[in-house]
Amino acid sequence: MRSSESNLKDNDASYYINKLFEFIGSFEVEKALQKHKRTLALSGPIVSKTILRNRHPWWNAVSKVLDMKKKGMSIKRRLTPEIKMLVADGLRITKLKRFMPDSVQRKYKRDLVDTHRAFDYLFEIQIAWHYYIKGHELQWYEDDGEKHPEFLVKTPSFDFNVECKRISVDMKRKITRERFSRFVEKLFSGIDKINYSGNIDIVLNDRLESNYIDQLTEDIVGLVNSGKTKQIYQKPYGEVRLSLTTKIGKEINFEEVYKQPSDAEPRGKHIAYISLQKNGDNVVDPIIVSIVSKKPDKLLEGIYEKLYDAASSQLNNSTPGIIVAFLEDICDLRDLGSGTGLQLMTNKLLSKERLSHIAGISYCSETQIIRHITSEEFSFQNLFFRNPNCKFEDVKNYQFINT
Repeated sequence: MRSSESNLKDNDASYYINKLFEFIGSFEVEKALQKHKRTLALSGPIVSKTILRNRHPWWNAVSKVLDMKKKGMSIKRRLTPEIKMLVADGLRITKLKRFMPDSVQRKYKRDLVDTHRAFDYLFEIQIAWHYYIKGHELQWYEDDGEKHPEFLVKTPSFDFNVECKRISVDMKRKITRERFSRFVEKLFSGIDKINYSGNIDIVLNDRLESNYIDQLTEDIVGLVNSGKTKQIYQKPYGEVRLSLTTKIGKEINFEEVYKQPSDAEPRGKHIAYISLQKNGDNVVDPIIVSIVSKKPDKLLEGIYEKLYDAASSQLNNSTPGIIVAFLEDICDLRDLGSGTGLQLMTNKLLSKERLSHIAGISYCSETQIIRHITSEEFSFQNLFFRNPNCKFEDVKNYQFINT
């Protein structure tokens, strides 16, 4: 067992951050960070804050670290949760790179600074680390353009393949978070001086396409400016419902209102509020914007297709294999187990005869910080569905993932 290697002290921070920069290349890190900052500067405040700022797991921490270095400040005395996670990534990569062929190291150096891919590859590192600290040997597959798993785990009793997948919450959604944020941002710039509060509800016939955003904003602003604030309007893309009144100083505490999701709210509904004034925890005279599609999202269908493809084309049937899926933006898996759509979908997948080499499928949450009196622990929840039809007897009682 190598579990003690997970223990980090504050004094280790600079060392492992420097080792991480050394692995990626300091110039490449700074170049990617500057590109990220330019993207933020060119985006509006809503998209920048809700979508782009946290699109890459490192840049907020790296920006603070580089600033501290320039000012000659001590990093170990100013460790934020983001910087601590950066240090942990530096530790894992430093220890694990010796198991990686050169082609895999080159892949990580390239893709760990890629805005769209970094979370995917850090998840692979996190899962590999799980088996490393259990004392198992790891063998990464060459990055040769062929379809195969991420790595092979060698236990004293048997070997098994591991394939990692990141599941986006926007997969097969009619309204993605980024498009909704861009729409709200554009709408806000068009109605921020309008003296109304109330509700703007949009029901789309299908999905929110990028080319709808300008037209949708233009239609709503035009209706409000013409005084048509309490009607339902049919448009080619769907229905716009306005229920606006002159501002009267009404206050709403959204944290209380939306603490528990309402059963009356349709699935897939996005809600935002626009307000220029706050009073403590309350917003004053907000405009509440909601948008939903008449057609249902197909998230589970999308997950099924992605995992089936991985199981059938990337995990060869001569060796036991598992799929570990990272559920983006999901922090609590306790309500996703027995009797849920996720379980039914996974059971359907594992019932396929051609997937009898799959030992199971694991779903993992976002990393969470558990604070103790003198330390902090970074961990994730895991939900493992074992395949009762697996043809390999040796794997049936093995604990693949424990967190």
